[in-house]
Amino acid sequence: MARSRTLRTLLFRLGSLALGLALLYLALRGVELREVWQDLQRADYRWLAPLVVLTLLSHILRAWRWRLLLDVLPDSPRRQRLTVGRAFQALMIGYMVNYAAPRLGELARAASLSRTSGLRLSSVLGTVVAERLLDLLVLALALLSVLALLLDRWIELHQLLVVPLLQGDWLQGIGLSVLLVLLLAGAVVYVGRRSRLLQRLARPLRSPLQAFKHGLFTIHRTHHPVALFSSTLLMWICYWGMAYLPLVMLHLETAYGLGWTEAWILLVLGAVGVALPAPGGLGSYHYITVLVMTRLFAVPQEAAATYAVLTHAAQMVLYTATGFVCLMLQGGHWHSPDDPDLEALPGSLRPPAASP
Repeated sequence: MARSRTLRTLLFRLGSLALGLALLYLALRGVELREVWQDLQRADYRWLAPLVVLTLLSHILRAWRWRLLLDVLPDSPRRQRLTVGRAFQALMIGYMVNYAAPRLGELARAASLSRTSGLRLSSVLGTVVAERLLDLLVLALALLSVLALLLDRWIELHQLLVVPLLQGDWLQGIGLSVLLVLLLAGAVVYVGRRSRLLQRLARPLRSPLQAFKHGLFTIHRTHHPVALFSSTLLMWICYWGMAYLPLVMLHLETAYGLGWTEAWILLVLGAVGVALPAPGGLGSYHYITVLVMTRLFAVPQEAAATYAVLTHAAQMVLYTATGFVCLMLQGGHWHSPDDPDLEALPGSLRPPAASP
């Protein structure tokens, strides 16, 4: 059983890496890499420091927002003082892990904070899911704003992003998979109501599931809704600046008339690429960014590829370095061995402890 889980995990990671590399190939196919290198050499790197500050500030704001949710959790006997700094460290460790294993990043983030705060892992995971649902809602609203901005080019946008998806056979596969999952869930519920054995097996999961539920509904129970809204708004303003500054660095603002509106469109559609199951948005971000810049903004492919490579590489280096430093500050461990929720996880899902 353990070997089977390990094999599935390995296949998932290899599949996500293959997807990212395939999309990266499509994004850079036909690009003169020499011109990309020359564009990077001509970039105005005086804007790099403000970009780094803005990036770190966005994640400090995210850590602050996360702490607003964590503060609502029921007290744990081992609970320690929870600070924005601890939440920031766990957050950056999660981002670092996401570049190696997309599925494990959020779990490593929750496990790291659980260890340093004394909160139950299930509760912390609930807050992570709640925060991601909030991000999904904001992204949906942002996508609506992009559709409004591109209303006069909706047909072109539809042909660019929607038609290729509808023409793919994979959409039917997803629909069939969803149907099978629903049927399986219904069968489990039906059998579970009539099986005392399954009820006895599910009994040990009641406590972790209850703790997860506490974390999931922290948005509803938070005592600081204004602060929650403000932190989310400020985060997205930072993200907007993070999309705009590279345009200035690469002189794309003056050469092709790309301003704040185009930066917003790149931010929102690029976020969709990052959400795909590729390591840290590798390939998927590049593909969508190059596609949008060349088809919608009439930017040459080399200039578009330079923007995609610069923005993704800068974030990857910064997140990895910051996450590594945060891991060392925590003593090189992601979890404590006496955490019952963490020990109950399958070995393939359990974040490994790193040695100092």
